[in-house]
Amino acid sequence: MMMRKIVLFLLSLTMVSDMMAQGENTVQNVSVMDLTYTVKEGTKSGVATVVGAVLDVLSDQTTTEEPGYADAVRASVVMALGNVRRFTVTDGLQVSPNGETNIIADGTINYISVTKELKTSSDNKDKTPQFYAQINLTLNMKDAVSGKVLNSQAFEVTRSSWLWYKSTDTAIKNALETLRAKIEKYYNTAYPYTARILERGMEKNDKQKELYIDLGAAHGLQEGTHFNVYTIGSIGGKETRKQIGRLKVKSVEGDEVSLCKVTSGGKDIKAAIDAGQQLLIISTD
Repeated sequence: MMMRKIVLFLLSLTMVSDMMAQGENTVQNVSVMDLTYTVKEGTKSGVATVVGAVLDVLSDQTTTEEPGYADAVRASVVMALGNVRRFTVTDGLQVSPNGETNIIADGTINYISVTKELKTSSDNKDKTPQFYAQINLTLNMKDAVSGKVLNSQAFEVTRSSWLWYKSTDTAIKNALETLRAKIEKYYNTAYPYTARILERGMEKNDKQKELYIDLGAAHGLQEGTHFNVYTIGSIGGKETRKQIGRLKVKSVEGDEVSLCKVTSGGKDIKAAIDAGQQLLIISTD
């Protein structure tokens, strides 16, 4: 089996250049502080518009603010950030066990609302009220020492398709699950892993089928994590990258070793390794 070391360059993503500057694959200690929520006055009501071939007749629509769920939104933020692989999260309202906070997370809840409609349809002849929830918040990541804002990102959960729920609680619960997924995905992408190829795995014909990388259990890497593979170039003195393939973690083999399946671009990846090209491998989820 041919052994070859590939030199990787740490390439910061544009949207998170300040974040990435804190260190390649470094775990960040995040303390979650307050999420400010100012309840808006008034209640909006109206008649929804039927779109396309949907036969439901919508009426008596009412949208109300739900400030009682503010703590649940904050708890969802803490949970979501805790699922980000490169974060160790502390509830900022408590004392951090080690006192070593790199990042302060705070923000604003712009709204938590629930819309109720009395819908007449073939499966709801009695006009039973049905509900959907909407949540909008902005999260700020700040350097714990300087207070500099490293990143500010808005997250929004709105009604999707024609999905309705039978109670306010159920609608909020599903909106919170969607919110957690959005936050987790965003920060796992904003704080990606970068990896080196340790060794070639299986090859077939002119395609690379497997690769070993230098990340593993010590980094919290899990089976199913995806990576993009890029070649690095230069145009007018500016560094460029071109995606040539994708990897998926097949198995975690040790603290700093994982076996990846090449899910696309096997031919280009093999050719790049053979040619000694500079490669960038960076996680996408």
